Amino acid sequence: MKQQHMKQDVFGDILKRLAPGRHVVSLQGEGEPTVHPRFWELVRQVVDRGYVPYTITNGSLIDPERAHQYFPSLGLSLDTLDAAEAERIGRLRLDQALARLDALAALMGGQRLVIHTVDYGQDLGPVKNFVKARGLRHIVQPLQRKADYASRYPDRVPETAEVTCAGGLCRYLSTPLMRYFNIKGIEFPCVYIKDPTEYRGIDDLRKRMADGVVPAVCRGCAEIPKATELRTVAWGALPRRN
Repeated sequence: MKQQHMKQDVFGDILKRLAPGRHVVSLQGEGEPTVHPRFWELVRQVVDRGYVPYTITNGSLIDPERAHQYFPSLGLSLDTLDAAEAERIGRLRLDQALARLDALAALMGGQRLVIHTVDYGQDLGPVKNFVKARGLRHIVQPLQRKADYASRYPDRVPETAEVTCAGGLCRYLSTPLMRYFNIKGIEFPCVYIKDPTEYRGIDDLRKRMADGVVPAVCRGCAEIPKATELRTVAWGALPRRN
């Protein structure tokens, strides 16, 4: 996605649209969130409205003292410990990021930090050992098999083209697990829709998938329910025969 900063009026409008409650509001996007010139001001607005702030940062720029003050928990992005590989994939200043990670752990405690790793086919062993040795929580996310991911990782993600599904909703449409707002404030049911060109809203996605049709913006998504999954649910729901 194009690298740009969300404008204050868009962010303020999004906050007004959110339901009240202790919901987690994650400030992140396609890049390093802490380079936003008003990042800490946005965090403060989230706190002032009674929400719980979260972000996933590479750790190279974040202020540990402020992070300790504002974030009950904090996500740190770490895909590799190999400096050359980190440079190749755009994860710059790896040494600085690792030093900042240790500083955050010392200040906030390991239980408040979550390491996020994208599995794009690299050797995950060193990262897993690194995280385990420090007693941190670790979330490994596989790459989606959607066209807008395949174009970014052509050697890692084979583009899929299924146009039908089992006639059920994915978990993000069946239950409001989250809401994702893009740079223009458009509301999505998940974070996996990168190109909104053919997006017609959440209700449209529900209708199409309920009819067994995969919308173009969802094509290839690993969250699409498969027929075997639905059959398993259906059989499990049958009453037991005596």
